[in-house]
Amino acid sequence: MEYLVVVLGLVGLATLIGFVWKSQQGRVRRTSSSIELPDGVSLGDRATLLQFSTEVCAPCRATHTILDSLARDTADVTHVDVDLTHRPELAARFGILQTPTTLILDRDGVIRARIGGAARRDAILAELDRIELDRIGAAA
Repeated sequence: MEYLVVVLGLVGLATLIGFVWKSQQGRVRRTSSSIELPDGVSLGDRATLLQFSTEVCAPCRATHTILDSLARDTADVTHVDVDLTHRPELAARFGILQTPTTLILDRDGVIRARIGGAARRDAILAELDRIELDRIGAAA
């Protein structure tokens, strides 16, 4: 009977942890910090979608498709996909704990938002609009 209680408790705890983890996936966390860009990365005139991926990451491919499409459809937005498989030092440098991770940078290279997990198109568009509004407000 004791073992059954312990097993049920562990299953409940694992379920709770799973729900908390799932709720954090794809969520935009706003931030404001400058970074030193990886070699070969150039900034977009409005914003840069900096995606960190690995070769064996299925959600990375879906995120790449979304971000690449947004960059093509949105003026002055650049998408850069950095593969951490062959550059693991960048994971430590940028605090990447999961892939995909997307950093949304403004035109000056300041990180304005961070998304862990698969990115949603509507959330990215909202952040790009917010960055633009902040820039316009600062210029006024």
